[in-house]
Amino acid sequence: MRFWKTERGALALLLGVSALLLLLGLGSRELWGPETRWANIALQMLQSGDYFDPYLKGTPYYDKPLPSYWLITGFANLMGGLGPWSLRLSSVIAAWLSIWLVYLIGEQLFRKGTGLIAGWMLATTFYFLFWARVATADVLTVCGVLAAVWWYWRGPDDTRLGRYSVFFLLLAATSLFKGLIGFVLPGLALLPHLLSHQRYKRHLNLRLVLALVIAGAFYAIPFVLSHLYGAPTYGESGLELVFRENVVRFFDPFDHMGPIYTYLIYLPVYTLPWAPCWMLGAWLAVRHWHRAPPNVRWLVWSLGLLFVFFTASGSRRSYYVLPLVPFAQLLAAWWLSEHLRKQPASWPRWQKSFGITAGLLAVVLGVIYPWTTRNGGVTRFAEDVQAQALKSAPWNHWQLILVEVDNKLPMYLQNGGKPFYYVSETQDYPRQGDSAAFMAWLEKTSGQGFDPKHTIIVAQYSKEDPEPLAFLGVDHQVVTTQPDNGERLFQKRSGGSVAFIPAGR
Repeated sequence: MRFWKTERGALALLLGVSALLLLLGLGSRELWGPETRWANIALQMLQSGDYFDPYLKGTPYYDKPLPSYWLITGFANLMGGLGPWSLRLSSVIAAWLSIWLVYLIGEQLFRKGTGLIAGWMLATTFYFLFWARVATADVLTVCGVLAAVWWYWRGPDDTRLGRYSVFFLLLAATSLFKGLIGFVLPGLALLPHLLSHQRYKRHLNLRLVLALVIAGAFYAIPFVLSHLYGAPTYGESGLELVFRENVVRFFDPFDHMGPIYTYLIYLPVYTLPWAPCWMLGAWLAVRHWHRAPPNVRWLVWSLGLLFVFFTASGSRRSYYVLPLVPFAQLLAAWWLSEHLRKQPASWPRWQKSFGITAGLLAVVLGVIYPWTTRNGGVTRFAEDVQAQALKSAPWNHWQLILVEVDNKLPMYLQNGGKPFYYVSETQDYPRQGDSAAFMAWLEKTSGQGFDPKHTIIVAQYSKEDPEPLAFLGVDHQVVTTQPDNGERLFQKRSGGSVAFIPAGR
């Protein structure tokens, strides 16, 4: 019992509870939102053995650098296949490390105990936990930014080549997950400290230039490998898309154009339930600016610069604000630390608040939310398709043709057989006729041969097209998506998937 009252015990409790919050029910929830793209691209890499040319439903799709996909495929190979756990584990580990890094930064820069408070605040922030359990590159970016900031603060005046090299390699690695914001965000966050007392001058040396060259070479590795070993017919350039996604989108956005006040709304929302704490911290620091500790002034400046940067971008979405969340919670932790210094008797109440919040989040994200996607939806659909197919042949003997399907579906239908063949919405496939005509069109278009007795055709239906490829139902068994627990309780499914399995074979 005495161990838990020590500094190590308190950190172990924080990291243990954080792991529980991140892992509970992780594999039970159906794929959601943007993570379906990562699932589909990673699956096609695993099926084809081509790890240098990302495809989304059979179409070239190089809008993110390769390493975030490689992390997923790496875990898939270690864990025996691609599934919800191997898909999401890299994000979960990044979130867990982010909590640890926030603890380290808080303990390094502020009063003892501030880092522990910041860690608990980040670990019990609803939207941070939500996105930590989603397979995208966003929390990987958060972790990379925090790692770079932590490394800088370990020796802000250190000018050795090794220290520069590690710092810029962290920036390069972070940029290989989502984009060049891996370089920009740590630079903006640390700029106020570098400018104060003209600290930047001591870092204007050849060792820094050499470290930048090393980091640049490291950053280029995936793109060079893609160029050397990728398919000559792929048709997309990774570096060209980096420029499009990071520079063109900033100044001339082509999608995700939220209003200019987007982050005024979503920064408070994404820091709930502790948003009032960082707002009070900011107000206290600004009100007593000249008396505020230098590191607090740096934190306020950093948060402000990051906020201005994201707001200045023409492309705005709610979850783009995630990299600001740890900085806001550090400011919140500083305010609470100051409050507890004056009123130490209130600490047990705050401890209970963290505990209750952690318990509620575990129930909501780890139990209730996964339960709503069970007993139906895409997981039940895949089980029903497999059960029907097994009546005629082993599951891995079937070839699957996916016609305009939902991104989330392929991962659940994988069978270890031939790679899936995708038919896109832009192709003029037969909407009427019979199964023989459809198979003839398929073979002519693809240049491949398909065994009609062992080919399953899957399509997506919606309100606009409630019976796609209905003519296949004449000589095929039809399996459709069933409502899950959440839909039975709250709303009827507006669309889903339909599979056509050869009948009587």
